Amino acid sequence: MPDYPIQFDFMYLFLAILMLSCAQFGSQIFFPALPSIAEQFAISNNNAQQIMMLYFVSFGMSQLVFGPWSDSVGRRKVFLAGQLLFIIGCLLSAFATSPSILAIGRLLQGLGAGAPLIVSRTLLSDILVGNKLKQATASLAIAASLFSVSAPLLGGWYVDSNDWQSLFLFMTFYLSVIWVVGFKLLPCASVKTILPSPTIILIEYGKLIRDSRFINASSFKWLPSILYLTCVTYFPFEFQNKLVVSAKEYGFYMSLCLFGLVLGTLLGKLSQKFLSHQNILALFWPLLLLSGVGFYSLSFSAANMLICYGVFLICTGAYYPICLQLIIEPFQEKKGTAFALSGAIDMFGSALVASIVIKYCLTDMQSLGALFILAALLLAISWCFLFKFPKRKHKQYYIYSSK
Repeated sequence: MPDYPIQFDFMYLFLAILMLSCAQFGSQIFFPALPSIAEQFAISNNNAQQIMMLYFVSFGMSQLVFGPWSDSVGRRKVFLAGQLLFIIGCLLSAFATSPSILAIGRLLQGLGAGAPLIVSRTLLSDILVGNKLKQATASLAIAASLFSVSAPLLGGWYVDSNDWQSLFLFMTFYLSVIWVVGFKLLPCASVKTILPSPTIILIEYGKLIRDSRFINASSFKWLPSILYLTCVTYFPFEFQNKLVVSAKEYGFYMSLCLFGLVLGTLLGKLSQKFLSHQNILALFWPLLLLSGVGFYSLSFSAANMLICYGVFLICTGAYYPICLQLIIEPFQEKKGTAFALSGAIDMFGSALVASIVIKYCLTDMQSLGALFILAALLLAISWCFLFKFPKRKHKQYYIYSSK
């Protein structure tokens, strides 16, 4: 573990939050611009959605490299290299003259975004342990929620007043500022090492993917991510086309809903003082089921969609910090690798499944509700295997099931 001075704990939390903001804004600030992009390039809504989803595909795959790399050569080098690629992708997107160029730009953005995300999640666990790490992780989750609230609001306001290309220019400037901050403040690795061979990396990933602790814990992030990506790519066209809502209004409505994410992370952080992770996951699970039942049974309207979505986000917000800790605790020595695999499956798998669902399965609120109900049932099964039926040889790792 790197020897970071304790007095700089707050500075590293601040750094982690800044780096997390890059990935959060890169993924969400552009969604209100989807109808404008489709109109300008004269492409279908589905094609515009696919271009935006390319970010998540490359985002997920890049973490498979950045995770082990950060464990070996240090967080600083990984961040600087990945962030530079992120900046190039945004700049290319800003001057895109065709859907193909925009698609390449989004791919480059996703490839670079894996670096600040991995570093934001691992930096705190490098310097903190125990309750301090839990509180810092919860604070990071709250920051992620706030970014999720502000991103569609900022994106909707910006696109309503300017063109979508200038939004990419704004992100280029923002990412460049964070690159300079990281260059100045991130510590250099104390020991120079090299990236493990691809064979060793694949072996490590193989061990993780066969570990029931990893699969069941990560499912509390993977399944909500599928639901979230499905909603954020499906909703813009439902609101702006069928309900005749402007991009600015859509961004405002989404921000109101996303306060549920902030509320969920706050409640999750407070709950950790009194409840075990096992009980917190069980406590918020009915909200996921309730949102699915609401989508399935309520009539199609802006109010009903926003209420159901907001209830779902409360559950998602509460789950996020718990899921991060469930992944960290059993795999301390390889936390970068564990986060990389979990994040890669989260982003790549979620984007792939969400794209398939939107194209072939999602036709109305009833089908969306059925998807939510299915996810709730799968999470109930994961909870049982994680806490009620753990394999005997893994029992010693289940320290997170106690207070």
